[in-house]
Amino acid sequence: MTHYHSVSGGAASWLAAKLDMDRHPNEEHRFLFADTLYEDADCYRFLIEGIGYLIGRDVSDFLPHADHFPDYRVSGDFDIATYAGNPGWRAFLRQLRADVSEAMPELIWLVEGRDPWEVFRDRKFLGNSRIDPCSKKLKREVLAAWLDANANRDEDVVCVGIGTHESHRYTPLAIRMAEDGWRYEAPLIGTMEGEIGAFHYLAKASIERPRLYRKGYIHNNCGGYCIKGGHAHYQNRFSVDRDRYDYDAMMERKLAAYLGKPVTMMTDRAGDNVKKPLSLDDFADRLLADPQLALIPYEPGSSGCGCF
Repeated sequence: MTHYHSVSGGAASWLAAKLDMDRHPNEEHRFLFADTLYEDADCYRFLIEGIGYLIGRDVSDFLPHADHFPDYRVSGDFDIATYAGNPGWRAFLRQLRADVSEAMPELIWLVEGRDPWEVFRDRKFLGNSRIDPCSKKLKREVLAAWLDANANRDEDVVCVGIGTHESHRYTPLAIRMAEDGWRYEAPLIGTMEGEIGAFHYLAKASIERPRLYRKGYIHNNCGGYCIKGGHAHYQNRFSVDRDRYDYDAMMERKLAAYLGKPVTMMTDRAGDNVKKPLSLDDFADRLLADPQLALIPYEPGSSGCGCF
């Protein structure tokens, strides 16, 4: 039996893998990471360092620091019709994947080849809080295809980092995958470790928590960008990562122009309580008009990534 751990670069999936490995020390453990090519640089550092700790592997020779990465953004004006990400960023990740795969084959680093904006352009649809083509194409389908080709439905287990506060997500997932012959488990649900939380165990392991958490984000996916983020998420991003917020807004603007319609990720009910599109540009104008809005802290759970 092999236990496959779906690791996103988030702290919860790391703790779920740790807990399952503690429970099943004699089983084979592998780690599946579906890369959107849009992760925060420090997410890759945490992914490598965290798994290295779990398998007892010295990763110091190939562990990158976030400052070593080139910028993920494309500078200057460009046509979204031919957009293919920042070549320097993607070349850096390609080499990093090769180095890590050679030194740490337990980590199976999967790449579809596009980032979320390429998916939206190719699908001619901007994802939103209800529909997530980015997660479907870059994560779910990629992982499913790899498992179909390489894992054993009758014997293997797939572990996910869903905790008690997200247990409503786990039950339909487990049922759906069981119907397809897979056994999915969520090691954190109903456990003391899950209640204590991953940051406690990362500190004990002397692993620095990913920097997005340190900036107030409650997930460590897609570089802090998320079509399901909502007002609280983007209020925080505006406050702590204004340059990244502005890049998101530019990409949203470019995609809307390419599609020829005013598509947005967020919606608003202000004024007449009628649901209407809210662009990141318009949301920024609102925050600038009332600077106190950008300083309001939000509680964990009020906004984040629940797509996978």
